[in-house]
Amino acid sequence: MTDYNPYQPDQQPVNPAYPPSAPYPVQPYAAQPYGSYVQQPYAAYQPLTTSGMAVAGMVVGIVALVLFWAPFIDLVLGFLAIGLSWAGMLQADRPGYTGKGMGIAGLVCGILAVIPAVIVMLFFFGLFAAAGTACGIAC
Repeated sequence: MTDYNPYQPDQQPVNPAYPPSAPYPVQPYAAQPYGSYVQQPYAAYQPLTTSGMAVAGMVVGIVALVLFWAPFIDLVLGFLAIGLSWAGMLQADRPGYTGKGMGIAGLVCGILAVIPAVIVMLFFFGLFAAAGTACGIAC
């Protein structure tokens, strides 16, 4: 009969590459046969693209807000900001694009810029119309 004690640790050969507490591998450099494991390449990470139309709409909307005192220029810039922001929001909904918040900001700025431009234009047209009727036909 042999002297086998299951509660006694196995006697392992001393290898300087492994510390004594680490288990000694049975096959330290076992090569896997070809075809057993093939790593699939990762798909390339596509960074998100900010919608250029949304950025342009926001910038034009902010410029239109600043130029509210020039009604004709402001009206053109306001409607341009609304159109660019709307197109930017639609583009931002597509996969791979961001910038919906900038599109919303440009849309709000464009709408807020058009309102005083229309009021100022109506005031000037009313003023000129009143001045034209007050002086008669020969003015």
